[in-house]
Amino acid sequence: MTEKIETPCLWLGIDMEKEYRFLGGQPPKESFPVEGLIEASTKVLRRIGKELAFYPTFSDWAGKSNKGYLGLREVASERYRHREDIALPVENISITTGSMDAIVLLGRALTQPGDTVITEELTYMGTLNCFRYLRMNIEGVSVDPVKGMDVDALEKTLKRLKAMNVKPKFIYTIPNYQNPTGAVMPLDRRKRMLDLAYEYDTIILQDDCYGDLDFEGGVPPSLYTLEALEKKGERVVFIATFSKILGTGVRQGYFYAPPKIMDLVSANRWDAGASALASFIVAEYFKDNLRSHLKEHVAVIKAKRDVLMKAVEENLTGVAAWHKPKGGLFFWMKLPDGIDMDKLQAEANARKVYYSRGREFHVRNEDIPYLRLAYTHMTHDEIREGVEQLGKAIRAALGKK
Repeated sequence: MTEKIETPCLWLGIDMEKEYRFLGGQPPKESFPVEGLIEASTKVLRRIGKELAFYPTFSDWAGKSNKGYLGLREVASERYRHREDIALPVENISITTGSMDAIVLLGRALTQPGDTVITEELTYMGTLNCFRYLRMNIEGVSVDPVKGMDVDALEKTLKRLKAMNVKPKFIYTIPNYQNPTGAVMPLDRRKRMLDLAYEYDTIILQDDCYGDLDFEGGVPPSLYTLEALEKKGERVVFIATFSKILGTGVRQGYFYAPPKIMDLVSANRWDAGASALASFIVAEYFKDNLRSHLKEHVAVIKAKRDVLMKAVEENLTGVAAWHKPKGGLFFWMKLPDGIDMDKLQAEANARKVYYSRGREFHVRNEDIPYLRLAYTHMTHDEIREGVEQLGKAIRAALGKK
């Protein structure tokens, strides 16, 4: 009789059929409006579908420009008005293939290799990779996990650069549910940042991917709103996306820019714009359903946040520190100083738990003891089980039972 030998996976209590992929900023499938989009597709294609035969620069539906479908630009403007009580000027909105495309277009238009830009010290890895590819000199400013970019540190950075005769091309910031920390920049910091941009003659790129994913009652006015109300000038570029409120596979984003910057981007854009077919469908759906969709979408994400927090409290208390996210798509947590991050990753991989390491978001790629969990695309059971396995991996990496 052959003796049955249990595998290490069984000793660890791991179901090898399951994976827990806390990766990527992906919205939940539950709130993706399949039937609504099918209906919108049928309506819009029957009405104006043949217009897709032509390039946007030859078409009235794009205003004979490469800014994209006018109907979706109007939806973007109305979306902003709903939250901020003022509209983005439609003529200065351009549709892009997701917000990352907007960042690439703006980066190419506004910088040359070797130019200096400023970001939060921890920021979206895609943006960092873009800036590195464009060979920018990236100056990182410390970021508080609750209040966002430290504007005192920003001022010191601007002063230091000025003393070196270096003027940064722009300040890139995510003030609403910052990626990866989840921070929300308070009003006083936003006003101070604007003042510094005027004082040091630079512009601000506000990345607002997550601003509408608000669980607990509102965010401060955006930097563009503050600038428009104070009539101080035109220093703010506002970047947004439909990906995070609809689906990342839709690939529809946009940006607002003052006329001079918009003209510069348009003159250096050779892709003929984003998919007009996708733009037609998204605009048709959202023109009547934006508010109701947002309400349902945010409710689904918030419920998953609540499941996550209960699992975190049960499994990570004593081995990690965190702030409860009030919106967005991510959970950022600090591990004990001195933890071996490679050992932790090996322990987590053995348990089929995957996450983003802190160093992926660091401007200098420092291996900081932080993790980011993206959870909103996962089921409630996957969140609970994945956090339980992650807790076991952390304790194993720390030599604890």
